[in-house]
Amino acid sequence: MQLTRHTQSQEALGGTATIGLIIDESQNPNELFSNLWKQVFQFERQFSRFLPSSELSRFNALSGTKMLISPEFAAILREAKRLIRKTKGLFNPFILPALQRTGYLGSAVAEYVDDEAPDYTSRSVVAPLKLELGVDWARIPFGTAIDLGGCGKGYLADQLGLYLRNQGVRGYWVELSGDIATFGTDENRQHLIISVKNATKRGTLAEVIVCPTTPFGIATSGTFSRVSQVGTLRGHHIIDPKTSRPATTDLKLATVCASSAVAADVLASCAIIVGSRAAPKMLESHTIKSWVLQTASKVSYNGKYIHNLSSEVTNA
Repeated sequence: MQLTRHTQSQEALGGTATIGLIIDESQNPNELFSNLWKQVFQFERQFSRFLPSSELSRFNALSGTKMLISPEFAAILREAKRLIRKTKGLFNPFILPALQRTGYLGSAVAEYVDDEAPDYTSRSVVAPLKLELGVDWARIPFGTAIDLGGCGKGYLADQLGLYLRNQGVRGYWVELSGDIATFGTDENRQHLIISVKNATKRGTLAEVIVCPTTPFGIATSGTFSRVSQVGTLRGHHIIDPKTSRPATTDLKLATVCASSAVAADVLASCAIIVGSRAAPKMLESHTIKSWVLQTASKVSYNGKYIHNLSSEVTNA
């Protein structure tokens, strides 16, 4: 049976989303892509913090009030609470006001630049366990606001992957602005390979990751300066919940491999926060067996899935 590769990209979720499919002749790629993009854009409309009408924005607007929420919002918040406990609060969705105070107030997407995004800069950052969650309701303290950016894209990538596995595809990769979910093989029945860009030398690769054929997640988080529609922002977007300011760190990029994209996303940001010295021990405590950590001058790695190492790379 012959397998074929199909790829599509669109602007979504504040960046570029790319979906690749490995399918056989019995499957219709156009139908699969159509269903996938519908899910992506529905998720964006439902959970974007830049859209006043989104469920997330309405939830933040009602801070202090118990609000009935959709099943998918409840599922995301359950995952957020699990990751809060797993990281002992290093992951904190309440950092949104601090993030906005650094300049990340409006969307970087040209389509939304003129929209009036909700402003939470005067609100407080609180301990993550202040998030209350029931079966079909949730509540945050009055005068706070949460952001799903720390886990939302990873959650969505994993859900799109689950949909594709249920459709019987032979392989896929779903990339949502740095969060990647993979499964299966390529059209030649070989392992899928994901490249990691080099933070020390532009235009070169630091490493490549040879993905297992089981569901797999990869995420990269970084501290490079970003430019918004209104100019350069005051700091990078990784907020240290202990200081409510952009993390003071020597890491430029952290790439983490995990069993899910949502776990990889959160732990990559946590690695940035703790820095290159503490990150390996922190990642090992979460049974992470592959990562690439890049400072301005050095790339270090732990390499269960990392291959083609250069002479400039050191084993952590």
